[in-house]
Amino acid sequence: MCGLAATVGLAQYATASPAPASTISARSTTVAAADQNAGQSTDQSAAARHDAPSDYWASQFQFDNNGTPWSTADFAAVKAKGINRAELNMPWSKLEPARGTFDFTEMDQELANAAAAGVKLVPIFWQSGWGGSPATFETDHEVTSTGATGVALAWWDKTEQNDYFAYVTATVAHITHSPGYGGSFMDYGHLDAQWLDNPGEGGWAPADIAYFHTNWLPATYKTISAFNAKYSTTYTSFGEVPAALPGAPLDSVYQAFRQWSVQDTYDRLTASVRKVSNGPLFYYFGGHVANAPQLGNLPDIFFNLARKYHATVVEDAANSAGLSLLFGSLGRAYQVPVAQEWTVFGTDDQIPAEAVNWLSMYPMMLPHGGGEDFFIHDGTTKDVIGYPIYTSWLPTLQKITGSYPTQPVAVYIDYSQARGNDSGGSLSSVENSIGALWSGYQAGFSVVTSEEIANHADSLSHYRAVLPMNGSDANIAAYQKAGGTVLSNGSQLPSYAPAYADLTSQQALQVVPATAADHRSSAISLGEVSPTFGYTGSVTLHPNGLNLVKGTYHVVDALTGQVPAQKALSDGSVCVPVAMKSAQLDQWSMLPGAAPTGTPVPAACPTTSGGATSVTGTAGQSGGGLIFLSVGATGLGGDGNLTQVTQDGQTAYETWTSAQSGVTPANVYLQLDPSSQVAKASTVTASVTYWSVAGQGFQVQYDSPGAPYFGGPTVAGSGTGSWQTATVTLTNVQFAELQNLSADLRLAVTDPTQPLYVSSVTLSSS
Repeated sequence: MCGLAATVGLAQYATASPAPASTISARSTTVAAADQNAGQSTDQSAAARHDAPSDYWASQFQFDNNGTPWSTADFAAVKAKGINRAELNMPWSKLEPARGTFDFTEMDQELANAAAAGVKLVPIFWQSGWGGSPATFETDHEVTSTGATGVALAWWDKTEQNDYFAYVTATVAHITHSPGYGGSFMDYGHLDAQWLDNPGEGGWAPADIAYFHTNWLPATYKTISAFNAKYSTTYTSFGEVPAALPGAPLDSVYQAFRQWSVQDTYDRLTASVRKVSNGPLFYYFGGHVANAPQLGNLPDIFFNLARKYHATVVEDAANSAGLSLLFGSLGRAYQVPVAQEWTVFGTDDQIPAEAVNWLSMYPMMLPHGGGEDFFIHDGTTKDVIGYPIYTSWLPTLQKITGSYPTQPVAVYIDYSQARGNDSGGSLSSVENSIGALWSGYQAGFSVVTSEEIANHADSLSHYRAVLPMNGSDANIAAYQKAGGTVLSNGSQLPSYAPAYADLTSQQALQVVPATAADHRSSAISLGEVSPTFGYTGSVTLHPNGLNLVKGTYHVVDALTGQVPAQKALSDGSVCVPVAMKSAQLDQWSMLPGAAPTGTPVPAACPTTSGGATSVTGTAGQSGGGLIFLSVGATGLGGDGNLTQVTQDGQTAYETWTSAQSGVTPANVYLQLDPSSQVAKASTVTASVTYWSVAGQGFQVQYDSPGAPYFGGPTVAGSGTGSWQTATVTLTNVQFAELQNLSADLRLAVTDPTQPLYVSSVTLSSS
């Protein structure tokens, strides 16, 4: 069995000599010696520890304003919008133009300008992957699994690692006492996702493989005999153990080494900085749950270190409900502050709804909310559209206190696959499944991971019932053996965890509460998160699900102070009719006592009917309750790109062929109005008008319980070169926007090498 070194011809790594002593231009700083002995974790120093600031309302900035320092006026302008932290992307090569020689002139000026405006600067240290990083004197890069040169520096090149530690530590030591300093982001490797193996990125440098053989394997297994006994191999030395590629035999061993490397290196880097500063520290988490086996981005690694060093974890991609539910739970389990960052991925017309989605989920982090972070204040369209939404909502965010009301019920994630356990539960759909579960049943369940249990941050014994999200493991078996209740599907949750809110329909509206410490009031954030459809229906708030003391309550609009029409229900719940436009935010207060005399009482609440029984999407037309997604999209690799054309005199949407897109499948993605009766139906009739040609057809694939890509009826057509309408029946439907592009269903093209033309689709509830 050959290791990667033999496969791609990587050279052997030779241990480098120590880096030279540092010299610092501008203001001189004495730097405490950093512990730079690779592979040995260092405990936090005796320096006073510092929790994250409770008022962290930030935006990310380039290091300077096109080559000149950000001015006091620049910082005053963002301060006037409610921003009090400016995160600066640090260019390593500019601050350390030669090894051991530092130039902090511009940094000092920016710190002074920020302090004069009442803003604090938070440097983001990049080892690789951002303008000006790495330093020009660093040349040893990662190698991808195919042998190509990667983006990031080699992880275990000791000279480069020591250089980076020295750069970060010297910089923090120099600026830590400045009145404009607001903390630092501890990053290493290719942020945001630590250790990558996508095309052109990395993870298999000669230095990494050498460290794997000479340090990690002996430290982990002690003897080659012990290794052979565990894996039924016959190697004579650790040097023969392959740095295996994903999918190859023993790939789990090298994967475990990669994860350990992330944990060990971040630990030592943070310890080095803690020796010179007790200011706030931050860790970025990039990517998603599904990335953990490939990217080495295990959330619990960062939460465990944040607990140790009193740091804040920043959740990138905070507009993912599944990820936010996970991070809120981890923050409460580890007692670690969690800030949220929104990185925009949608088109301009989708940005407002994305912003609302992100901002309305902030109470999920409470009581350990660490603030918000906007990426990035740079004048691009996401900044022009999204930034004003963020800053306009800041006064409301800053007033929200309390705790997300959790119940003694949890969903459970087996993360062992990310540690190299090939037989561990798949992580590919866990995040979306958790988000869909919450969207359909808005209750305060917790999210527990196998890593949490290993780190003694939580225990399944704390919960009345547990729902495994990706299969059973030893933790689930032990919990069940001890008498715990293991659920088999999400429909069982209401028996153990009362909902805090019931909605007329899902997907368009999300409700996220924060209950006061005395359990006598709740702050309720409402976000209308559909970029296309509004929400018309009702919201019913349940005091028991909100963890409020038993009694009578009423709802007040916290933005206007007005008392909306509402109906008190017999069980103490309060029902409020709601009509919100697309991408709208609102804030309510659930307060003790009955609604004031004269408050209108709706005749029917909750709303149990209403909405269209039929929705139609027509090429070239808007409205109708059903939309075609990715019309006009031109991105390579997109399997849903559609082009508007005229076919035989009729307006139609044409799918891209596989030759155009560069991917094998082709699909027509559709999203329907979640307030319609069709969205709630379990049986739906679908009528598709399409151009029929020989060999071309489609299958209707749609959301079904437990199957977001359920294969429905297939349409072959006559192949006569004419417009035809096919009508099929979809059964066991559960539309939940779980497919790509947040679609409810798709037409999967039979022959992606030729286009499919569709002029209209109609869905009707039965």
